[in-house]
Amino acid sequence: MEPKFRPLPVGFRFRPTDYQMSSYFLKKKALGQPMRVRIIPEECLDLFSKHPSDLPGFPKEKHLYFYCRKTNGQDPQNLWTQIGEDTVFDPQEEICVGIKRSFTLIEHEEESNDIRLPDEEELNPRVEWYMDEISLPTTVADTDWVLCHVFYKEEGASKSLTILESQSH
Repeated sequence: MEPKFRPLPVGFRFRPTDYQMSSYFLKKKALGQPMRVRIIPEECLDLFSKHPSDLPGFPKEKHLYFYCRKTNGQDPQNLWTQIGEDTVFDPQEEICVGIKRSFTLIEHEEESNDIRLPDEEELNPRVEWYMDEISLPTTVADTDWVLCHVFYKEEGASKSLTILESQSH
């Protein structure tokens, strides 16, 4: 029986730790073990070739989670570049339960002949997209399934608030 997808109740948010993502969600998915409730609703097999604003759940959610297959990084449609890699440990037993690779979105800005006002960039916060890809070590399961967490951060949001406040005085 396929687990039923249930959104979280109002006031709750889904923010699992790296350990929980690898040792519970991804491990159960990779080994075909049952999960009572399906919190991560989607498999997105071409995640690395999609802009995050084209993903299901955007713009309602700032944090999106998807199961997908490992990418070899050679895909010509790849919009992401790797910026780091860490090991995920079981906090009690200090054994490796996962590998976390961090990525950032490669934004290809189109050339424009428009004249920009000097403060325009400061007033409009820039969005930086990131993705954490959690995979299992072969000691846990030999699988190509990974769990990806896509999220964004607004750069300059507090700066724009300061500028608006100073202009009103």
